[in-house]
Amino acid sequence: MIRVFYLPSGGCGKIAETQIDATHNVPDEPVWIDLVNPTEEEERNLPQNLNIALPRQDEIWRNHALNRMYTRDGISYMTAAMLCDVDSGTPRTSPVTFILTPEFLITIRRIDPTSFLHFSESLLLRPKRYPTSADVLEGLLEEMITRVAVRHNDVIKGMDALSHRIFNEEAFDSRHGDPSILTRGVLKRLGYLADLNAKINESVHSLERLLTYFRDDHNHGKDELNRDANRLIKDCRSLAAQSGFLNNQMTFQLETSLGMINVEQNLIAKIFSVVALIFLPPSLVAGYFGMNFKNMPEFELSWGQPFAIVLMLLFAVVPYLWFKRKRWL
Repeated sequence: MIRVFYLPSGGCGKIAETQIDATHNVPDEPVWIDLVNPTEEEERNLPQNLNIALPRQDEIWRNHALNRMYTRDGISYMTAAMLCDVDSGTPRTSPVTFILTPEFLITIRRIDPTSFLHFSESLLLRPKRYPTSADVLEGLLEEMITRVAVRHNDVIKGMDALSHRIFNEEAFDSRHGDPSILTRGVLKRLGYLADLNAKINESVHSLERLLTYFRDDHNHGKDELNRDANRLIKDCRSLAAQSGFLNNQMTFQLETSLGMINVEQNLIAKIFSVVALIFLPPSLVAGYFGMNFKNMPEFELSWGQPFAIVLMLLFAVVPYLWFKRKRWL
């Protein structure tokens, strides 16, 4: 699908939107051409219409992996990693290509993030805010960074909820459920937040590199654009620093959760140890009196059975009291 935002003739500065396919030409005076999941025919025919070389899909992935950004014949080719599929439970990043010409912007993407929808609405409602193609690119990048910041805030809220869940006095109380199941839920949630935080970190670093290239190598000659680019770069660095801090917090919470599991296992082992402490010495006495030798004198005593019972109780109580006094129990 090809979405085209353009200046219609007699539109008094307003921007219109239309969708075209590979068989139609791009309207005159385009502002933003957005290729969403383009077909091979659309990728092949659109450059013939605009006289611009579009990178192939394998080139997009290579440029993304190698962080290649370049300017050719006054046209800048840039790639950034965009966060997507967050609500599905398996967040990931996908490369988005930005082709900046002096007249218009081209984007090539195979995802549908909400930032593109929000920016397209802003572009249609407030066209005067984006007088040049560089302004369009900067506005789109600002919206992308804003959406990443929203997801970053979701990570912060999730970490706060996990912290309360882990360090609450009754967090792993057996009266509230099986502690193993509760801990498993904490680890699964922590794993999701760690994955999301890593994808956010990847995306903001990618956007920072793109903005730095846009500021330094694309000669737009406007101080206001440079100031806005510097502000967005600062926002990216701030998000990257906070994601690094959150990564340390996640490591701490992971170690704490694993420590809780060890404590739970130690409590179970302690129960078995107490049971063994109580029953092992009486078992020794019972084993002695249970031997069937012919000349055992205890068999002839009338008080032999009470004596054995008292001896077993004594052997059970005395070690228990001794360990209790030592505060080992």
